Amino acid sequence: MKKILFFILVLCCTAVAKAQGTDQFSAILQHGDEVSVYEGATGFQQAYAAAVDGDVIILSQGTFKPVSKIEKSLTILGAGFEQDDPANTAISAFDGNVSLGKSDGVLEYLHIEGVKIMGTIYVESELKNTHILKSFITGDVRLRKNIETMTLKQCRISGSVYGDGNDIEARGLHVANCYLGGNVRNFSYNSSVNVDHCHIVQYSNGDKAQILLTNTIIGGTRYTNVTGVPNYATVKNCIVFSAAGGFPSSALVETYHRVDLATIFADAENTDYSETRTFELKDPETYKGTDGTPIGLSGGAGWNKVPSRPFVSNLSATPSGTNLNVTYNTSVK
Repeated sequence: MKKILFFILVLCCTAVAKAQGTDQFSAILQHGDEVSVYEGATGFQQAYAAAVDGDVIILSQGTFKPVSKIEKSLTILGAGFEQDDPANTAISAFDGNVSLGKSDGVLEYLHIEGVKIMGTIYVESELKNTHILKSFITGDVRLRKNIETMTLKQCRISGSVYGDGNDIEARGLHVANCYLGGNVRNFSYNSSVNVDHCHIVQYSNGDKAQILLTNTIIGGTRYTNVTGVPNYATVKNCIVFSAAGGFPSSALVETYHRVDLATIFADAENTDYSETRTFELKDPETYKGTDGTPIGLSGGAGWNKVPSRPFVSNLSATPSGTNLNVTYNTSVK
């Protein structure tokens, strides 16, 4: 079975660079067994224009211009959202906001992984079965339309994940092992939202949705006087900080721990983000989640920022302009 994932990017880009005498970064498009390479800042735009539903686009390190709207069911794989030499990750970035959604229907089966989005993600039409993994969104994730089954996992989000408008329904929104500088809020009462093994820095003082908060650390250095729990939320095995205030009367609080901020983490005495932090707890045996793993980012699936990657054998690449004729065999590590 032939697959194309991350490692072929390095080999193909090396072949093109040698053939054309350039170090430009590239976007690789796989359509079935056909592989094409598009170079430079507009490489992603060119690959996207040539792609159809079900195709894979792989980005090298570098900064790419986004398209006006992603309307196709694609897998988009980047090199990572942080430079990490030991983990062999680099930064694949979109220089600006990213909009998702079909102009005339529902966008399904979109997968984005290992990219830095230098702006906000806007959901412009209904989405189904969407996955955004191991990525960095420097702005917000703003849902302007309803969604069904959307996963944000192992992401760094500077802002918030929220419904941008009245009565936005999020059916099956799962936010897992994410560091949020903001919060998760503003979804309709009929929504089903689960925030699990996350760290939510900023408080939220109101909501309509019955958000389920599990195994999550709530609060930050600047917001220790409030719990950060929205109205109607359910709280299970979460940590709030000692200086935080009370819970809203409409919240269902089952189990939680109040902990001094300066004593909770093994790697710092604050909630600030850094590329080297692991967010491991000083006492993981005491503060266990509902799944038996530590509360917060280090539990559950863990704080793993390295995107998926395979290894490739029997590669033969013949460059021709911005295209490559490639034959290969791959397996996933």
